Amino acid sequence: MRSFAEFKALFDEDLLPHLEDLKKELSWRNILQFGIVIALAAILIVLFVLIVMELLAIWVVILLSVFLIAGAIWQVRKLADRRDIQLRYKKTVNSKLIEFVAPRGDYNSDGFVSYSDFVDSELFKREPDFYGGDDLVTTNQDGVQVQFSEVKAAWEEQSEDIKGNDSSQWHIIFDGIFMVSTLSKSFPDMVIIPDASQGSFGRLGYETKKANEQHGEFVDVEHPEFNDYFTAYAKDGKKAKKMISEDFMDKAVEIAQTIEEPIYFSFKGRKMYVAIRYDKPMFEFNTYLANITNPEKPYEIFKEMDFLVNIGASLNNMKRRETLGSMGRESFGGGMESMGGMGSLGFMSSQDLELTDEEIAAMMRGE
Repeated sequence: MRSFAEFKALFDEDLLPHLEDLKKELSWRNILQFGIVIALAAILIVLFVLIVMELLAIWVVILLSVFLIAGAIWQVRKLADRRDIQLRYKKTVNSKLIEFVAPRGDYNSDGFVSYSDFVDSELFKREPDFYGGDDLVTTNQDGVQVQFSEVKAAWEEQSEDIKGNDSSQWHIIFDGIFMVSTLSKSFPDMVIIPDASQGSFGRLGYETKKANEQHGEFVDVEHPEFNDYFTAYAKDGKKAKKMISEDFMDKAVEIAQTIEEPIYFSFKGRKMYVAIRYDKPMFEFNTYLANITNPEKPYEIFKEMDFLVNIGASLNNMKRRETLGSMGRESFGGGMESMGGMGSLGFMSSQDLELTDEEIAAMMRGE
């Protein structure tokens, strides 16, 4: 995990000059918007005076006024559109941050994890009628490739109203971060889904999970905390139970407690899929409300990227452990301890940074 001081150095040296240019452009746009409104008001006053002085016919003034007002509205709306600034911000900041977090990483603002990977994960049984996303990050370390992006999938329900007219309604299947990682070896197919009740229904909840065969056989693991947060299913429940490790279950619980969002895992052959439901865009910046040169939002994005990349880095460790023989052939997930302290989607304390809250606040202000 890179320190906040390292991030601040990157921000000041590589990001701030580009963001200052964007800030100047935003300032000029705001000035032009204000100038257009003032100029329009002045012209309309002059036209009104000309009418009073009977130097112009009323119909001429009306035509000119309509033309000028329409033109001013069009120009002001064009200047107020910040989408191009947001896209340039994303490309500038996110590209630099992924280089910083993972030197071999690549960022594509328009890309997203493929539809086939989403379907192949079998995490969500209904195939989407709409599938899209953005902010694709790809890393490749020691031959282990990790991809993640924001993804939104939905299905369309067709119906007919009481008058016989066709209507449709969209239902969200998944909205959040979707990740796919290559593994060093094949593992038995298994799906791990969040337990919405978090174990609050006790024995009744256990029996309900056991009876649910939608994703395959129930994998009955002896890990109380894991069972509170997750339910595992596999095509071969006994084989999957032998393969799932205590360390993996500990880390899955730690991630769930850290991000406090529903998280899903799926193992299919030599691929591992991770889906994290997230109710707001992760790598976006609101250029209307925030100071574009403030380091707080880039730091938030940095922590999010670092968290997600660390999941991929843990797979590299898993591969090395297997090669060294310390992982063993009877379990997976032994190399996930590198994710400890990632905290990006959740909360990172000043203790994690070895700084006081006052020092962090001062650094944010550039002091």
